[in-house]
Amino acid sequence: MVSTLNFLAPSLYPNTLVDVSFAQPTFSGVNVSMADEPVVRHLSVKYGQYQALGGIRRMASCGENRIIAADDKFQVSTLELSPVDAEAVCPPSVILQQTIKARSKDTWAGLVPVEDGAISAISSGLLTHHSISGDSSSRSVSSPLACLASTPLDPTRFALGGKEVDISIWDVERTFGSFDVAMAEHGAKRKKNVLEVGQVWQAKNMPNNYLKLRPPIYHLALSWLDTPDALVSGTKMGTVRRFDTRQRKPVADWKVAREGGVACLVPGAQDELFFSDRSNYLGSLDLRTGKVLYSYSSLTATPHHLVSLPPLDSSPIAPGTKRTGLASISSDASIRIHSSTTPPPKDFKGNWEGEGKKGEIVGLVGGIGLGSFLWRGYGEREVVEMKDKKEDGEERDESENEEEVWKGMDEVQDESMASEFGSDGDEEDGGEDKEESESENEERQASRKKYSR
Repeated sequence: MVSTLNFLAPSLYPNTLVDVSFAQPTFSGVNVSMADEPVVRHLSVKYGQYQALGGIRRMASCGENRIIAADDKFQVSTLELSPVDAEAVCPPSVILQQTIKARSKDTWAGLVPVEDGAISAISSGLLTHHSISGDSSSRSVSSPLACLASTPLDPTRFALGGKEVDISIWDVERTFGSFDVAMAEHGAKRKKNVLEVGQVWQAKNMPNNYLKLRPPIYHLALSWLDTPDALVSGTKMGTVRRFDTRQRKPVADWKVAREGGVACLVPGAQDELFFSDRSNYLGSLDLRTGKVLYSYSSLTATPHHLVSLPPLDSSPIAPGTKRTGLASISSDASIRIHSSTTPPPKDFKGNWEGEGKKGEIVGLVGGIGLGSFLWRGYGEREVVEMKDKKEDGEERDESENEEEVWKGMDEVQDESMASEFGSDGDEEDGGEDKEESESENEERQASRKKYSR
Protein backbone atom coordinates (compact mmCIF):
# COMPACT_ATOMS: atom_id res chain seq x y z
CA MET A 1 0.00 0.00 0.00
CA VAL A 2 1.09 3.55 -0.71
CA SER A 3 -0.11 6.82 0.82
CA THR A 4 -1.93 9.11 -1.62
CA LEU A 5 -2.79 12.80 -1.96
CA ASN A 6 -6.37 13.19 -3.19
CA PHE A 7 -7.92 16.16 -4.99
CA LEU A 8 -11.18 17.06 -6.69
CA ALA A 9 -10.66 19.38 -9.64
CA PRO A 10 -12.76 20.94 -12.42
CA SER A 11 -12.72 19.47 -15.90
CA LEU A 12 -12.25 20.97 -19.34
CA TYR A 13 -15.70 19.58 -20.19
CA PRO A 14 -19.08 20.69 -18.83
CA ASN A 15 -20.92 18.70 -16.17
CA THR A 16 -17.72 16.86 -15.26
CA LEU A 17 -15.34 16.69 -12.31
CA VAL A 18 -11.88 15.12 -12.14
CA ASP A 19 -10.76 12.97 -9.23
CA VAL A 20 -6.95 13.01 -9.01
CA SER A 21 -4.89 10.79 -6.71
CA PHE A 22 -1.11 11.34 -6.45
CA ALA A 23 1.19 8.85 -4.75
CA GLN A 24 2.97 10.37 -1.76
CA PRO A 25 6.50 11.36 -2.90
CA THR A 26 9.51 10.23 -0.90
CA PHE A 27 12.19 12.80 -0.08
CA SER A 28 15.74 11.56 0.44
CA GLY A 29 18.31 14.34 0.39
CA VAL A 30 18.09 16.16 -2.91
CA ASN A 31 16.25 13.31 -4.64
CA VAL A 32 12.49 12.93 -4.92
CA SER A 33 10.93 9.60 -5.86
CA MET A 34 7.33 8.81 -6.74
CA ALA A 35 5.91 5.48 -5.62
CA ASP A 36 3.38 5.14 -8.45
CA GLU A 37 1.76 7.00 -11.33
CA PRO A 38 -1.19 9.35 -10.59
CA VAL A 39 -4.69 7.93 -10.91
CA VAL A 40 -7.16 10.18 -12.77
CA ARG A 41 -10.92 9.58 -12.94
CA HIS A 42 -13.31 11.76 -14.95
CA LEU A 43 -16.66 11.83 -13.13
CA SER A 44 -19.80 12.82 -15.02
CA VAL A 45 -22.26 14.57 -12.70
CA LYS A 46 -25.74 13.04 -12.35
CA TYR A 47 -28.18 15.94 -12.28
CA GLY A 48 -31.55 14.13 -12.47
CA GLN A 49 -34.40 16.64 -12.21
CA TYR A 50 -31.99 19.60 -12.16
CA GLN A 51 -30.12 21.33 -14.96
CA ALA A 52 -26.82 19.98 -16.27
CA LEU A 53 -23.79 21.79 -14.94
CA GLY A 54 -21.60 23.95 -17.14
CA GLY A 55 -17.86 24.32 -16.74
CA ILE A 56 -17.15 24.46 -13.01
CA ARG A 57 -15.32 27.60 -11.87
CA ARG A 58 -15.54 27.56 -8.06
CA MET A 59 -15.89 24.85 -5.43
CA ALA A 60 -16.28 24.83 -1.65
CA SER A 61 -16.55 21.99 0.84
CA CYS A 62 -19.70 22.04 2.97
CA GLY A 63 -19.49 18.88 5.03
CA GLU A 64 -18.23 15.35 4.72
CA ASN A 65 -18.50 14.10 1.12
CA ARG A 66 -20.53 17.14 0.07
CA ILE A 67 -19.46 20.19 -1.93
CA ILE A 68 -21.01 23.30 -3.47
CA ALA A 69 -19.95 24.09 -7.05
CA ALA A 70 -20.47 27.26 -9.12
CA ASP A 71 -20.37 26.89 -12.91
CA ASP A 72 -20.16 29.24 -15.89
CA LYS A 73 -23.96 29.20 -16.23
CA PHE A 74 -24.11 30.95 -12.82
CA GLN A 75 -25.68 27.87 -11.29
CA VAL A 76 -24.74 26.96 -7.72
CA SER A 77 -25.20 23.22 -7.14
CA THR A 78 -24.78 21.07 -4.04
CA LEU A 79 -23.19 17.72 -4.91
CA GLU A 80 -22.99 14.44 -3.02
CA LEU A 81 -19.65 12.61 -3.41
CA SER A 82 -18.30 9.15 -2.76
CA PRO A 83 -15.98 8.73 0.26
CA VAL A 84 -12.27 9.15 -0.44
CA ASP A 85 -11.47 5.59 0.64
CA ALA A 86 -14.29 3.99 -1.38
CA GLU A 87 -13.16 1.13 -3.62
CA ALA A 88 -15.67 1.98 -6.36
CA VAL A 89 -15.99 5.71 -7.08
CA CYS A 90 -19.58 6.68 -7.90
CA PRO A 91 -20.40 9.75 -10.01
CA PRO A 92 -21.34 12.90 -8.06
CA SER A 93 -25.06 13.64 -7.88
CA VAL A 94 -26.85 16.99 -7.61
CA ILE A 95 -29.10 17.29 -4.55
CA LEU A 96 -29.74 21.07 -4.62
CA GLN A 97 -29.41 23.76 -7.26
CA GLN A 98 -29.92 27.52 -7.46
CA THR A 99 -29.40 30.05 -10.24
CA ILE A 100 -27.81 33.47 -9.69
CA LYS A 101 -29.17 36.49 -11.57
CA ALA A 102 -25.98 37.77 -13.17
CA ARG A 103 -25.25 40.45 -15.71
CA SER A 104 -23.67 39.82 -19.08
CA LYS A 105 -20.14 40.81 -18.01
CA ASP A 106 -20.24 39.29 -14.53
CA THR A 107 -17.63 36.82 -13.33
CA TRP A 108 -17.34 34.80 -10.16
CA ALA A 109 -15.53 36.68 -7.38
CA GLY A 110 -15.60 33.79 -4.92
CA LEU A 111 -17.37 30.89 -3.25
CA VAL A 112 -16.50 30.14 0.40
CA PRO A 113 -17.90 27.83 3.10
CA VAL A 114 -19.56 29.29 6.21
CA GLU A 115 -21.38 27.85 9.21
CA ASP A 116 -24.69 26.97 7.55
CA GLY A 117 -23.66 26.46 3.93
CA ALA A 118 -21.71 28.72 1.60
CA ILE A 119 -21.58 32.30 0.29
CA SER A 120 -21.07 33.17 -3.36
CA ALA A 121 -20.11 36.53 -4.84
CA ILE A 122 -20.08 37.85 -8.39
CA SER A 123 -18.14 40.85 -9.65
CA SER A 124 -21.19 43.16 -9.77
CA GLY A 125 -21.45 42.99 -5.97
CA LEU A 126 -24.24 40.43 -5.52
CA LEU A 127 -23.75 38.25 -2.43
CA THR A 128 -25.83 35.08 -1.99
CA HIS A 129 -26.06 32.85 1.06
CA HIS A 130 -26.70 29.21 0.09
CA SER A 131 -28.06 27.30 3.07
CA ILE A 132 -27.61 23.55 3.51
CA SER A 133 -31.40 23.23 3.75
CA GLY A 134 -31.80 24.64 0.24
CA ASP A 135 -32.86 28.20 1.08
CA SER A 136 -30.97 31.18 -0.31
CA SER A 137 -30.93 34.94 0.26
CA SER A 138 -29.09 37.69 -1.60
CA ARG A 139 -28.04 41.30 -1.21
CA SER A 140 -25.82 43.77 -3.02
CA VAL A 141 -22.68 45.47 -1.71
CA SER A 142 -20.07 47.81 -3.15
CA SER A 143 -18.55 46.63 -6.42
CA PRO A 144 -16.69 45.51 -8.43
CA LEU A 145 -15.71 42.58 -6.23
CA ALA A 146 -12.66 40.44 -6.96
CA CYS A 147 -12.05 38.22 -3.92
CA LEU A 148 -13.88 36.49 -1.08
CA ALA A 149 -12.56 34.57 1.95
CA SER A 150 -13.68 32.73 5.08
CA THR A 151 -11.97 30.85 7.92
CA PRO A 152 -12.90 27.73 9.92
CA LEU A 153 -11.65 29.57 13.02
CA ASP A 154 -14.74 31.80 12.83
CA PRO A 155 -17.29 30.31 10.37
CA THR A 156 -19.89 32.99 11.16
CA ARG A 157 -17.92 35.66 9.27
CA PHE A 158 -16.51 36.26 5.80
CA ALA A 159 -14.34 38.93 4.17
CA LEU A 160 -14.37 40.55 0.74
CA GLY A 161 -12.49 43.07 -1.40
CA GLY A 162 -12.12 44.33 -4.95
CA LYS A 163 -11.42 47.34 -7.13
CA GLU A 164 -11.84 50.45 -4.95
CA VAL A 165 -13.47 48.11 -2.43
CA ASP A 166 -11.17 47.85 0.57
CA ILE A 167 -11.06 44.75 2.75
CA SER A 168 -14.06 44.37 5.07
CA ILE A 169 -15.42 41.66 7.37
CA TRP A 170 -19.11 40.74 7.51
CA ASP A 171 -21.32 38.74 9.85
CA VAL A 172 -23.36 36.12 7.97
CA GLU A 173 -26.57 36.30 10.02
CA ARG A 174 -26.70 40.10 10.18
CA THR A 175 -25.77 40.52 6.53
CA PHE A 176 -28.60 38.39 5.15
CA GLY A 177 -31.07 38.15 8.03
CA SER A 178 -31.82 41.76 8.89
CA PHE A 179 -30.99 43.49 5.63
CA ASP A 180 -34.52 44.62 4.67
CA VAL A 181 -35.38 45.97 8.14
CA ALA A 182 -32.09 47.84 8.44
CA MET A 183 -32.47 49.44 5.02
CA ALA A 184 -35.92 50.71 5.95
CA GLU A 185 -34.54 52.28 9.13
CA HIS A 186 -31.32 53.82 7.85
CA GLY A 187 -32.14 54.34 4.18
CA ALA A 188 -30.32 52.94 1.18
CA LYS A 189 -27.70 55.71 1.02
CA ARG A 190 -24.56 54.97 2.98
CA LYS A 191 -22.83 57.64 5.02
CA LYS A 192 -19.07 58.05 5.03
CA ASN A 193 -17.16 56.08 7.70
CA VAL A 194 -20.37 54.30 8.73
CA LEU A 195 -20.43 50.52 8.53
CA GLU A 196 -23.03 48.89 6.33
CA VAL A 197 -25.61 46.46 7.64
CA GLY A 198 -23.84 43.26 8.64
CA GLN A 199 -20.39 44.81 8.31
CA VAL A 200 -18.25 44.40 11.44
CA TRP A 201 -14.86 45.75 10.32
CA GLN A 202 -13.57 47.98 7.52
CA ALA A 203 -9.90 48.46 6.61
CA LYS A 204 -8.31 51.80 5.84
CA ASN A 205 -6.17 52.51 2.81
CA MET A 206 -2.40 52.87 2.90
CA PRO A 207 -1.02 56.37 3.67
CA ASN A 208 -0.34 58.73 0.79
CA ASN A 209 2.97 58.28 -1.00
CA TYR A 210 5.87 60.73 -1.06
CA LEU A 211 4.07 62.74 -3.75
CA LYS A 212 1.04 62.96 -1.44
CA LEU A 213 -0.99 60.89 -3.87
CA ARG A 214 -3.58 58.42 -2.69
CA PRO A 215 -2.60 54.77 -3.38
CA PRO A 216 -5.17 52.93 -5.52
CA ILE A 217 -7.25 50.16 -3.94
CA TYR A 218 -7.39 46.94 -5.94
CA HIS A 219 -7.38 43.59 -4.11
CA LEU A 220 -7.09 40.47 -6.29
CA ALA A 221 -6.74 37.74 -3.64
CA LEU A 222 -7.65 37.41 0.02
CA SER A 223 -7.01 34.88 2.78
CA TRP A 224 -7.18 34.52 6.54
CA LEU A 225 -4.07 33.48 8.49
CA ASP A 226 -3.89 31.19 11.53
CA THR A 227 -5.82 33.62 13.77
CA PRO A 228 -9.28 35.19 13.28
CA ASP A 229 -7.85 38.73 13.52
CA ALA A 230 -5.15 38.39 10.83
CA LEU A 231 -5.73 38.64 7.07
CA VAL A 232 -3.55 39.06 3.98
CA SER A 233 -4.46 40.28 0.52
CA GLY A 234 -2.75 40.33 -2.86
CA THR A 235 -3.00 43.63 -4.71
CA LYS A 236 -2.91 44.72 -8.34
CA MET A 237 0.22 46.74 -7.48
CA GLY A 238 2.12 43.51 -6.82
CA THR A 239 2.19 43.67 -3.02
CA VAL A 240 1.10 41.38 -0.20
CA ARG A 241 -0.79 43.50 2.34
CA ARG A 242 -1.25 42.28 5.92
CA PHE A 243 -4.12 43.37 8.17
CA ASP A 244 -4.80 43.14 11.90
CA THR A 245 -8.47 43.62 12.77
CA ARG A 246 -7.51 45.22 16.09
CA GLN A 247 -6.51 48.25 14.02
CA ARG A 248 -7.84 49.49 10.71
CA LYS A 249 -4.67 50.43 8.84
CA PRO A 250 -2.57 47.70 7.19
CA VAL A 251 0.35 46.60 9.34
CA ALA A 252 2.59 45.63 6.39
CA ASP A 253 2.79 46.00 2.61
CA TRP A 254 5.47 43.88 0.91
CA LYS A 255 6.37 44.16 -2.77
CA VAL A 256 6.80 40.59 -4.06
CA ALA A 257 5.40 40.27 -7.61
CA ARG A 258 7.60 40.41 -10.67
CA GLU A 259 4.89 41.02 -13.25
CA GLY A 260 1.28 42.04 -12.72
CA GLY A 261 -0.44 41.76 -9.38
CA VAL A 262 -0.50 39.06 -6.72
CA ALA A 263 -3.42 36.97 -8.00
CA CYS A 264 -3.20 33.93 -5.68
CA LEU A 265 -2.13 33.39 -2.10
CA VAL A 266 -2.64 30.75 0.59
CA PRO A 267 -1.04 30.36 4.03
CA GLY A 268 1.33 27.46 4.56
CA ALA A 269 2.81 26.10 7.77
CA GLN A 270 4.46 28.17 10.51
CA ASP A 271 4.68 31.80 9.31
CA GLU A 272 4.74 30.85 5.63
CA LEU A 273 2.61 32.27 2.82
CA PHE A 274 2.54 30.92 -0.73
CA PHE A 275 1.84 33.50 -3.45
CA SER A 276 1.90 33.85 -7.23
CA ASP A 277 1.76 36.78 -9.62
CA ARG A 278 0.28 37.01 -13.11
CA SER A 279 3.38 35.62 -14.79
CA ASN A 280 4.88 32.25 -13.82
CA TYR A 281 6.35 33.41 -10.51
CA LEU A 282 5.38 31.21 -7.56
CA GLY A 283 7.12 31.65 -4.23
CA SER A 284 7.07 31.32 -0.45
CA LEU A 285 7.02 34.41 1.78
CA ASP A 286 8.18 34.66 5.39
CA LEU A 287 5.38 36.49 7.22
CA ARG A 288 7.76 37.56 10.00
CA THR A 289 10.14 39.48 7.74
CA GLY A 290 8.33 39.93 4.43
CA LYS A 291 11.19 38.27 2.53
CA VAL A 292 10.83 35.60 -0.13
CA LEU A 293 12.17 32.30 1.20
CA TYR A 294 12.28 30.40 -2.09
CA SER A 295 10.56 30.16 -5.47
CA TYR A 296 9.70 27.53 -8.09
CA SER A 297 11.95 28.29 -11.04
CA SER A 298 10.79 25.31 -13.13
CA LEU A 299 7.19 26.53 -13.37
CA THR A 300 6.30 27.62 -16.92
CA ALA A 301 2.60 28.50 -16.51
CA THR A 302 0.60 31.05 -14.52
CA PRO A 303 -0.99 29.64 -11.34
CA HIS A 304 -4.75 30.21 -11.11
CA HIS A 305 -5.46 28.59 -7.74
CA LEU A 306 -3.33 27.40 -4.81
CA VAL A 307 -4.13 24.86 -2.09
CA SER A 308 -1.95 24.34 0.98
CA LEU A 309 -1.51 20.71 2.06
CA PRO A 310 -1.51 19.88 5.79
CA PRO A 311 1.11 17.54 7.28
CA LEU A 312 0.34 13.84 7.46
CA ASP A 313 0.25 13.94 11.28
CA SER A 314 -0.31 16.68 13.86
CA SER A 315 3.21 16.63 15.28
CA PRO A 316 5.25 19.87 14.97
CA ILE A 317 7.34 20.23 11.82
CA ALA A 318 11.03 20.92 12.35
CA PRO A 319 12.49 23.99 10.58
CA GLY A 320 14.03 23.12 7.23
CA THR A 321 11.86 20.03 6.74
CA LYS A 322 11.15 19.23 3.10
CA ARG A 323 7.74 17.76 2.32
CA THR A 324 4.81 17.99 -0.10
CA GLY A 325 3.09 21.16 1.05
CA LEU A 326 1.44 22.87 -1.94
CA ALA A 327 -0.75 22.11 -4.95
CA SER A 328 -1.71 24.40 -7.84
CA ILE A 329 -3.80 24.62 -11.00
CA SER A 330 -2.18 26.68 -13.76
CA SER A 331 -2.97 28.25 -17.11
CA ASP A 332 -1.73 25.18 -19.01
CA ALA A 333 -4.72 23.20 -17.64
CA SER A 334 -2.53 21.13 -15.32
CA ILE A 335 -2.60 20.34 -11.62
CA ARG A 336 0.78 20.16 -9.89
CA ILE A 337 2.00 19.19 -6.45
CA HIS A 338 5.05 21.03 -5.11
CA SER A 339 7.65 20.45 -2.45
CA SER A 340 7.88 22.97 0.39
CA THR A 341 10.41 23.66 3.12
CA THR A 342 9.49 24.83 6.61
CA PRO A 343 10.87 28.35 7.30
CA PRO A 344 14.01 28.68 9.45
CA PRO A 345 13.77 29.66 13.14
CA LYS A 346 13.03 33.27 13.99
CA ASP A 347 16.45 33.82 15.59
CA PHE A 348 18.27 32.25 12.62
CA LYS A 349 21.18 34.38 11.39
CA GLY A 350 23.10 34.20 8.16
CA ASN A 351 22.16 33.07 4.68
CA TRP A 352 19.61 30.26 4.50
CA GLU A 353 21.47 27.94 2.16
CA GLY A 354 20.84 24.40 1.04
CA GLU A 355 17.76 22.65 -0.33
CA GLY A 356 15.33 25.19 1.10
CA LYS A 357 16.28 27.88 -1.41
CA LYS A 358 14.37 26.24 -4.25
CA GLY A 359 11.02 24.50 -4.55
CA GLU A 360 10.35 21.59 -6.88
CA ILE A 361 7.45 20.19 -8.87
CA VAL A 362 6.99 16.58 -7.72
CA GLY A 363 3.82 15.63 -9.61
CA LEU A 364 1.77 16.79 -12.61
CA VAL A 365 -1.50 15.83 -14.33
CA GLY A 366 -2.80 17.61 -17.44
CA GLY A 367 -6.28 18.05 -18.87
CA ILE A 368 -7.67 19.91 -15.85
CA GLY A 369 -10.13 22.80 -16.06
CA LEU A 370 -9.22 26.33 -14.95
CA GLY A 371 -10.84 27.08 -11.60
CA SER A 372 -10.61 26.33 -7.92
CA PHE A 373 -10.07 22.78 -6.67
CA LEU A 374 -10.38 20.98 -3.35
CA TRP A 375 -8.07 18.97 -1.12
CA ARG A 376 -9.86 15.75 -0.09
CA GLY A 377 -7.22 14.37 2.25
CA TYR A 378 -4.79 11.49 2.47
CA GLY A 379 -5.65 7.95 1.43
CA GLU A 380 -4.12 4.61 0.50
CA ARG A 381 -4.05 2.40 -2.56
CA GLU A 382 -2.21 -0.64 -3.81
CA VAL A 383 0.98 -0.15 -5.77
CA VAL A 384 0.67 -1.16 -9.42
CA GLU A 385 3.90 -2.92 -10.37
CA MET A 386 5.15 -2.41 -13.89
CA LYS A 387 6.25 -5.46 -15.91
CA ASP A 388 9.96 -6.17 -15.67
CA LYS A 389 12.09 -5.87 -18.75
CA LYS A 390 13.08 -9.14 -20.44
CA GLU A 391 16.51 -10.60 -19.89
CA ASP A 392 19.32 -9.96 -22.37
CA GLY A 393 19.35 -13.60 -23.50
CA GLU A 394 15.68 -13.54 -24.41
CA GLU A 395 16.06 -10.24 -26.26
CA ARG A 396 19.06 -11.63 -28.17
CA ASP A 397 17.13 -14.79 -29.16
CA GLU A 398 14.21 -12.71 -30.37
CA SER A 399 16.50 -10.48 -32.45
CA GLU A 400 18.18 -13.54 -34.03
CA ASN A 401 14.80 -15.08 -34.84
CA GLU A 402 13.73 -11.85 -36.48
CA GLU A 403 16.88 -11.78 -38.61
CA GLU A 404 16.28 -15.37 -39.73
CA VAL A 405 12.73 -14.52 -40.70
CA TRP A 406 13.88 -11.56 -42.78
CA LYS A 407 16.58 -13.66 -44.45
CA GLY A 408 14.06 -16.36 -45.28
CA MET A 409 11.81 -13.76 -46.85
CA ASP A 410 14.71 -12.58 -49.06
CA GLU A 411 15.42 -16.15 -50.23
CA VAL A 412 11.79 -16.79 -51.04
CA GLN A 413 11.67 -13.56 -52.99
CA ASP A 414 14.80 -14.48 -54.98
CA GLU A 415 13.40 -17.92 -55.80
CA SER A 416 10.13 -16.46 -56.97
CA MET A 417 11.90 -13.98 -59.21
CA ALA A 418 14.04 -16.76 -60.67
CA SER A 419 10.99 -18.88 -61.38
CA GLU A 420 9.41 -15.99 -63.26
CA PHE A 421 12.40 -15.08 -65.42
CA GLY A 422 14.39 -18.34 -65.51
CA SER A 423 12.57 -19.98 -68.51
CA ASP A 424 13.26 -17.07 -70.85
CA GLY A 425 16.89 -17.01 -69.85
CA ASP A 426 17.30 -20.72 -70.53
CA GLU A 427 15.83 -20.39 -74.02
CA GLU A 428 18.17 -17.52 -74.85
CA ASP A 429 21.19 -19.42 -73.55
CA GLY A 430 20.20 -22.50 -75.55
CA GLY A 431 19.88 -20.49 -78.78
CA GLU A 432 23.32 -18.92 -78.35
CA ASP A 433 24.95 -22.31 -77.73
CA LYS A 434 23.38 -23.73 -80.94
CA GLU A 435 24.67 -20.85 -83.06
CA GLU A 436 28.18 -21.28 -81.64
CA SER A 437 28.21 -25.03 -82.46
CA GLU A 438 27.11 -24.43 -86.10
CA SER A 439 29.86 -21.87 -86.70
CA GLU A 440 32.49 -24.25 -85.27
CA ASN A 441 31.35 -27.04 -87.63
CA GLU A 442 31.62 -24.75 -90.66
CA GLU A 443 35.18 -23.76 -89.70
CA ARG A 444 36.22 -27.39 -89.28
CA GLN A 445 34.82 -28.36 -92.71
CA ALA A 446 36.62 -25.44 -94.36
CA SER A 447 39.95 -26.40 -92.79
CA ARG A 448 39.58 -30.04 -93.89
CA LYS A 449 38.98 -29.03 -97.52
CA LYS A 450 42.10 -26.84 -97.39
CA TYR A 451 44.38 -29.63 -96.17
CA SER A 452 42.90 -32.16 -98.61
CA ARG A 453 43.97 -30.00 -101.56
